This record gives sequence, structure tokens and C-alpha cells, in this order.
Amino acid sequence: MKIIEDFLKKYPLLDILLVLCFISCFAILNAAPIMYNIASPYTLWIKQLLYYIIGAGICFGVYKAGKDTFYNNIKVLYWTFMILLIILGVDHQIYSRLGISIVPTQLIPHINGATSWYTIPGFSFQPSEFMKIFMVVYLAKMTAEYWSNNLIRTTESEIKYIWEVFKIAFPPAFLILLQNDSGVMLIFASAVFFILLSSGLNRKWFIFVFTLIGVVIAVMAYLFVYYNGIFTSIIKGHTLNRVYGWLDPEGTTGNQGMQLWFSYLSYGTGSWFGHGFQAIVKKFPEAQTDFIFAVITTNYGYIAGFITLASIIALDVTLLRIGLKSENLKDKHFTMGIIGCLIFQQVWNIGMILGLLPITGITLPFLSYGGSSLLSYMIAMGFFLDMDYQNKITDTSHKNY
Repeated sequence: MKIIEDFLKKYPLLDILLVLCFISCFAILNAAPIMYNIASPYTLWIKQLLYYIIGAGICFGVYKAGKDTFYNNIKVLYWTFMILLIILGVDHQIYSRLGISIVPTQLIPHINGATSWYTIPGFSFQPSEFMKIFMVVYLAKMTAEYWSNNLIRTTESEIKYIWEVFKIAFPPAFLILLQNDSGVMLIFASAVFFILLSSGLNRKWFIFVFTLIGVVIAVMAYLFVYYNGIFTSIIKGHTLNRVYGWLDPEGTTGNQGMQLWFSYLSYGTGSWFGHGFQAIVKKFPEAQTDFIFAVITTNYGYIAGFITLASIIALDVTLLRIGLKSENLKDKHFTMGIIGCLIFQQVWNIGMILGLLPITGITLPFLSYGGSSLLSYMIAMGFFLDMDYQNKITDTSHKNY
């Protein structure tokens, strides 16, 4: 016990992860009464705790192996998961067009209009969650090496660098889009943006990107209002339903808007201290995953919401402190990529619960129920533990010098 206590004092990141583990498991336990179509909902918090325990083992394993082991072997990991994504993408396209699967649906199920999971008895995993981590590792390594070999920055060298980023990031993002999983694709885009930001690219590239995004949003909004037929020919099916459910949750309560509207009624009436343990105001789908923050505020009010937000911010600040303190350029770029993933998920998830952003199936890292997301981020936490260890060695050597 003394060894564990000293380790926790030495690495505050672990203390924050323990707090998030408690919040997550307790929130999932509170969500149990409002889950439906879920087998044994009262045991999900135990499964989440088990994922945390397995994740701790993975985190420690990465820490002991050393982040350089992953940097050196990243191409193998990247292409292994690319193959898994290719199978999912092809299967989804054939299934959506012909109604048949090239792989048995017991192994690759089609859930909520997307094909993102491999399932075997007692276990399932989402390759895209792990790919986002390995893509960040790959991009971090490539970015550090590219600019070490191109010390003079020119427009030509920046274009070549952007092309190198595109070659790594686009293939998995496109395959995930083929699976109809727009949420994870947006997370990929955020990670890439933050790494580009850390690379020191000329700001004109970012002005161009933001201008392009603004134009696209403006055009789509115009089409939605004035040429709805064209809009619905571009945005279809499950995605279109989510748009209508987001814009008019009360008016579409019987269908697309039920999840958001019922969550409004639940946490909106919770006030400062909430309705209490396992309270049922309204039942809404995915309470244990996408809407876990709504469960927290429903049961324990705005106070619990602020505590949860403080824990999330503490995690982000701690990771930034560790990563940006590192003297290794790969670590700095890796840190920015992971922070890009985390901040995007945190802002979008809470934003969609508040009705500020569309519902896209984006979960809240370390809090929502799910093994793939948690275990993949635990790989990243192993990197940060190793960085923290290396930082402490560097600090000690500087003091001795």
C-alpha cells in the first residue's frame, strides 16, 4: 500500500483518473433505472469499473514499455487497425445498398445506422477509437521528423507537410465516414487541427480553413431554410433525423427529439442539488453513454455538474502541463493531438446535451460507459506517465548540474 500511495503522490494524473473513475461508475449506477433495451443495466457500473482496472493495466504496461516503443512501431499498429477499418467500411457500404453483410452480423453488427464494432461473445470493440490514438502518435512522430529535416519554412515546405498529414489522416477518416460514424470522424479532424497548430504552420492556412468551414455552414443553413429539398438530398437518413431532433426537440418528441427533450425535462428540473439517487424523471436513450452528463446533473444537480467540469478541466490542464514540459518534440505534438480529441469531445458532448450542438453520438471521455473509448485513452495516459517520469529525471539532472 505504501508503494501505491507514493506512486499516486508522485503522479497527480493518476489521482485525477481515480476521481473520474468514481464519477463515471457512480453516474452509470444512477443511470440504471432509466436504461431500456439494456441487459442487466444494474451491472454496467461494475463492467465500467472492470474496464478501468484493465485500462490501468494497459496504462502501466505502456508506461513500462516506454512511449518510444510505440513511436518506433507505429506503422505496424496503424496498418493493423487500417485493415480492421477497411473491413467495417466495405461491409457497411454493401449492407446499406444490398441489405447483405460480407461478415456475419454476429461479428459485425449494424447499430443506429453505423457499422463500427466487432463483437464476439463477451467482448466488443470499436477500432476507430484506438485508431485515433495511433493516428495521433503517427502524426506526432512524422511532424517532429519532418520539421527537423526542413529547418527553413517556406510555402512549398508547408504544402508538402500538409500533404504528409493528409496521407496519414485521410485514409482512416474516410473509412470511418464509410461506416457512417460522423462523430468519430469529427474527433479525428480536431486531433489533426491541433497537431497542425502545434507544428507552427503559417496562420494563413488556418484562416483559409475557418473561412471554408464558415462558408459551408452558411450554405447548408441557407439550403435548410430556403431550399429544404436540396438540403434533404444532401443530408439523409439517420443524420437528417438528428438535425430535426436538435432544432425542434419538443416538436419531435415522439421521434427524433425524444432523447434531447426528455433530458431537458430531467436535468432542467434538478436545480442545484438534483433529484437524488437513481431518480426517474423521464427515460431517454443512451443515458449511460452520450447523455451521462445529463444523468449526473439530473440526480445531483448543478453542483455535481460543476464538480464534474472541474475534474475534466483538471485532467486537461495536467496533461498540457506534462506534455508541454517535455523536451521531446514528438511528445509536444502528441500532447496537442490528444488534447484536441479530449477538448472536442468534452465541448461537443456537453454542448449537445445543452442543445447547443447536434447529437452525433460523441461520448464524454473517461465518464461515458464503454470499453473501447476508455481503453484507447488509457494507452495515451501511459504515454503521459512516461513523459512525466522523463520530465522528473530531466528536472533532477538540471538541479544536480
